[in-house]
Amino acid sequence: MKDLTGKTAVITGASRGIGAATAAELAAAGANVCLLARSETQIIELANDIGPRAMARACDVADYAAVDAAIRAAQAAFGSVDILINNAGVIAPISALASVEPQEWSQMIDINLKGVFYGIRAALPIMQAQGAGTILTVSSGAAHHAVEGWSGYCASKAGAAMLTESLHLEHHKDGIRSMGLSPGCI
Repeated sequence: MKDLTGKTAVITGASRGIGAATAAELAAAGANVCLLARSETQIIELANDIGPRAMARACDVADYAAVDAAIRAAQAAFGSVDILINNAGVIAPISALASVEPQEWSQMIDINLKGVFYGIRAALPIMQAQGAGTILTVSSGAAHHAVEGWSGYCASKAGAAMLTESLHLEHHKDGIRSMGLSPGCI
């Protein structure tokens, strides 16, 4: 990975898995990292392991005000927000359309789709003012191929993929790089 000294990355869903590994790699490359997750204890431990270039902030990506406040806190602490990794997501409920609990299905959309939008919406004005930024959204092959019983997951990941494409169309001229990553089964 190239030298990211002086850059700041905000990572959602940073408490474990892809998010935690990404935070560690970005920090090892010199970046300041702001770790966001609902599970505050885990991200505090991870931030302590990374050191002074890391901060932890409890944040539910389904709450725009919380996402906006967290991204502004990263900017205040480190001077910029150069990278946003939209990693937070859930896979449940796994259920047929005829039997899925509507509130659970809606909560998945709030996290997997609206959470991505909220991150983009909060980071974009900062990145536009800087004249540059990178927004990476962790997606899934399920964004492109339906899986029986996984309607919410497939729909939310497909929506996030379209948000990523829309972001590119609307803001590549502002120096904003947008991309999706489908890592496969984890």
